[in-house]
Amino acid sequence: MPRVPHPRLAATLALVLGLLAAAGARSAPLRALRHADFDHYTFALTWQPGFCGTGGGCRRDQPRDVLIGLHGLWASRPRSLIRRGISAPQWWQHGCDYYRHSSRAPKLSPAMLQRLRHIMPHLQDSLLRHEYDKHVQCFGFDAPTFFGTELRLRRRVVDSAFGRYLIGTARGHAVRHADVTEQFMRAFTTDQSAALQLRCERTNGGQVVLTQLWITLHTDALSRFPRDGALMNAPIAQDNCPGRFRVPGW
Repeated sequence: MPRVPHPRLAATLALVLGLLAAAGARSAPLRALRHADFDHYTFALTWQPGFCGTGGGCRRDQPRDVLIGLHGLWASRPRSLIRRGISAPQWWQHGCDYYRHSSRAPKLSPAMLQRLRHIMPHLQDSLLRHEYDKHVQCFGFDAPTFFGTELRLRRRVVDSAFGRYLIGTARGHAVRHADVTEQFMRAFTTDQSAALQLRCERTNGGQVVLTQLWITLHTDALSRFPRDGALMNAPIAQDNCPGRFRVPGW
């Protein structure tokens, strides 16, 4: 008759196995299995109070303990599409639909889904499903590795001197665009000033507020971000924030 392990021992073993699995996920490199001939990623973060306070807004169940949220990690145009004459704006609009469309949600653990739901904007239509369809599934990325990479990249920004500046100093104030860029360059020790692109929108009251932060990264540098030359100037300017704007709070 098989021996039944002591409940406390079984719980400890489960915890150890879980930690080992998590460590393996952390070390797994992100690789596109298809259409991998693209040049860079755009790592898109949301400034939640601004993002949810403009446009269509967010649902009422939007968590308000998160300031720097997650939008997505976007591969640039594969060269196969460039050869077909597909422009960058066309790629930004349609993404993976040039190859295949999928309405399926990514297969992720309940724990990872909970973490993503907490930090992603709660829109009327699922942003997670949209991001997976448009930016992930056609490349053959392993879904847990992809979204785990996003979570780690976001945490590095939040925990950085730049994240502390946005959350602790800039929040609730009008700031100069040049000062935000300077804080970014100083925090990440880079001379790539256009690696950060700021996105702003107007509130219903007409105030220009920060809504997103787009960071351009070399394709093979995600594990090194933000150091060792991971950052690169965005090849196409999409920064639309004026010389002075507000970083709103909740």
